[in-house]
Amino acid sequence: MRAPKFIATLNQMPNTGRRVVAALLLAAVAFAIFAGSALAANLVKNGSFEKDSNGDGFPNSWSDSSVGPVAPKRVCNQSIAGNCSLKMKGDGEQKNVTQLYSVSGNSGDTYKLTAWVKGKQIDNSGSQVYFALHFHLLGDTFDNEFSTVADGTTGWTKHTLTLTATGDFDYILVLLSFKQASATAWFDKLKLVEVP
Repeated sequence: MRAPKFIATLNQMPNTGRRVVAALLLAAVAFAIFAGSALAANLVKNGSFEKDSNGDGFPNSWSDSSVGPVAPKRVCNQSIAGNCSLKMKGDGEQKNVTQLYSVSGNSGDTYKLTAWVKGKQIDNSGSQVYFALHFHLLGDTFDNEFSTVADGTTGWTKHTLTLTATGDFDYILVLLSFKQASATAWFDKLKLVEVP
């Protein structure tokens, strides 16, 4: 059986030529891996809630528009990745934690949001515990997709949302929403990527 033409040609090359071809092939593979990873870059900053530079108990890169006496906070005794997570504790008031991305896009663009969530005594019969992905469309409307946290007490569970824009958009918003009388939820390892 004869070797394929490319292999036979390589075997006839001097060692220096083989090294050059091998280096070029390695460079091409490295570039393909880099280009693929750049496409799948995570837009969420501090998605595992590890950073709190000013020590105020609230994670860097996130915004809090919650009301009520019990504020969402970074805790480092529960996590699925790293050491920390975001904890929301019920007091009957609305808790909203967000991250906004100044990323514009076109109709048909698709993004995937994943999050790990753990719940204790969640009751979605009234207000729900969920995380959501929103595209702000240029006509001042939104495309929305959300994932509700399961009722009851659950261990760390991975949730995934995929949303395709129905029109051109000028920013993306990730929302963690919580309104419960006494339940608790932890969020960790959030990741938002564009789907090629």
